[in-house]
Amino acid sequence: MKFFTTFLFMFITALFAGDVEYSYVPKKVYEKQVFPISFLTTDSVDKHSIIFNFEGTKKPIMQEPVIINNGSKTFYTFYFKTSNKLFSIPSVSVTINGKEKTLGEISIPVEKLPKSETFSGVIASGLKIKNHQVSIYDEKTNLIAISLEAHDANLEDIYIPNALKDGTENAKREGSKMTINYYIVLPTEQKKLDFSYFDTIKETFIEKSIPIVMQDGSVAAQTDLNPKDDSFERLKKYTLLGLIILFVLLFLWKRDFFYLVMAVVAAAILLTFYTPLATVCIKEGSPLYIVPTSNSTTSIYIDRKYKTTKLGQRNEFIKIEYKNGTVGWVKNEDLCQD
Repeated sequence: MKFFTTFLFMFITALFAGDVEYSYVPKKVYEKQVFPISFLTTDSVDKHSIIFNFEGTKKPIMQEPVIINNGSKTFYTFYFKTSNKLFSIPSVSVTINGKEKTLGEISIPVEKLPKSETFSGVIASGLKIKNHQVSIYDEKTNLIAISLEAHDANLEDIYIPNALKDGTENAKREGSKMTINYYIVLPTEQKKLDFSYFDTIKETFIEKSIPIVMQDGSVAAQTDLNPKDDSFERLKKYTLLGLIILFVLLFLWKRDFFYLVMAVVAAAILLTFYTPLATVCIKEGSPLYIVPTSNSTTSIYIDRKYKTTKLGQRNEFIKIEYKNGTVGWVKNEDLCQD
């Protein structure tokens, strides 16, 4: 009898081993929405001993699931993104500890969003503007660098209709959270940036507004982009010249070397400020980057071999000014020898 009971227990365990089911499937989604589909298993499974295979062309945007353990239950969550009028997965094959189980088809209706003039294309929950920075891009435009964070988000699709130029970089996903840096070029006369995103929890558009105000301590990539744009340039120059003349005259009158030393110091400061900057030669066809990073958005391409002033350097990037006061970064490898 004891042997039979043991055998029956082992048989039932083997029969139901590898049991898995859908835990969460949304009833509807929106176009270009990023959304979760979750699976539940009550088995004790090592994460390397469970394999999900999604039939058809719909694949998760991240290969590895987000795993949450809750007592005897384990939840596996994958994130998908819609592209068609109907989101459909023919079936899901799940292998647990070598045993396979097939779950049935998933079909989720995809709805269109209502229209909004300020819509940025972002569908998410709890979008946050972590920080932003405004700096000079050229004589007529400003560059606004925005750091964004949201959950279940398609931040890679962000688009502001009135942007002169824009781009994204450093997109990262960690589970449901996504962060990204967004760069946008706008006219200098525009004093705020208004946009909206669709919040999937509140099921409505949420308005966001960013003041476009120049601040001290600009983005590392764009600080002091154009040294020539200084309204106090002449004042500083003539003040230093005046001090030099004053100290020289005081030295001749008082015969006190203190005034001569001060005159030399003022002259040294003047030379430091107004020593001509080095010039560099840029190869034809070189990309001009908005910020000094390898995956930065390209602003424009240099249309011919071009000599210009070197405004600064950060790692392998050189900051330069191109035509019409446009400022950006080129790589060291794009410099020519003459």
